Amino acid sequence: MKIFLSSTYRDLIEYRAAGAEALERLGQQGIRMEVFGARPTDAMEACFDEIAESDALVGIYAHRYGHIPEGQATSITEQEFDFARSKSKPVFCFLIDDEQAWPPKHIDGEPSGTALRSFKSRLQSQVVTEIVSTPHDFAFKIASSVGRFLLTRKVKEALDQAPSASMGSSELGNFQAARRAARLAHVVAGAQVLLVNDVPEQMNYVISLMEQLGIDVTIESTSDAALASLTSKRFDAVISDMERFGVQDEGIRFLTRLRKLPSAPPVIFTVGTYRPDLGTPTYAFGITNRVDECLNLLFDALERARG
Repeated sequence: MKIFLSSTYRDLIEYRAAGAEALERLGQQGIRMEVFGARPTDAMEACFDEIAESDALVGIYAHRYGHIPEGQATSITEQEFDFARSKSKPVFCFLIDDEQAWPPKHIDGEPSGTALRSFKSRLQSQVVTEIVSTPHDFAFKIASSVGRFLLTRKVKEALDQAPSASMGSSELGNFQAARRAARLAHVVAGAQVLLVNDVPEQMNYVISLMEQLGIDVTIESTSDAALASLTSKRFDAVISDMERFGVQDEGIRFLTRLRKLPSAPPVIFTVGTYRPDLGTPTYAFGITNRVDECLNLLFDALERARG
């Protein structure tokens, strides 16, 4: 993914370098004007071309408003923000902490100071901004913000590719589950989940999603094998099908046996056809036939176990 780094230049050289390195560590391509090279277009047009071809914009703003091209009313830096928004690009905006020591030569007087304050006020009214102090702090917060965005997009794209209507999800449900996956990444990563299914290939899609989130998935096809795993290893949650090997209530029978263990993890049931009128089986954590709901139930269980 290409991410355009927007800011004034001379006052933020170290911050721009730290931000670009943070993006590269995330495996993304940071686009900066200082590495454009010679071009036949003027600087502003070159920046707009790069923003148009980028997937997102990261802006960092300190105490300089920036150059205002002749005959125009706003600085190139502010125009970059507006152009990215006009192209519906995700925008991540960071403001230098007012308490951070700053060279006086890089602090605008008037009338630029008023223009800068107006621009910052507009930023804070249109997007969620974050305060940063040092270049290291900026790099850390870029990695966190953009990392969450990338994970959300990755999960959302995976959910949108649900292989069948029976395990499909709603558009809103996919978005909410994806955002929650990113928010709970630190809780979910490293979780131990036992999947019990007599045809585990049918759950490959869900297994892949869990593994992308850093969840360790153990697969068993029978109740006996699943119970043996539960006695030899600690699991944070169990995802079980309801019908196995032609026995329609095998999941319930499995749950009854599981509850006799000293510390039984929560059990989430997956079914081909969900019957809301039947409710959730007694002692089960939840039941669903949708991927987004399955993920949300799993997140609920993991928050309780690991949060």
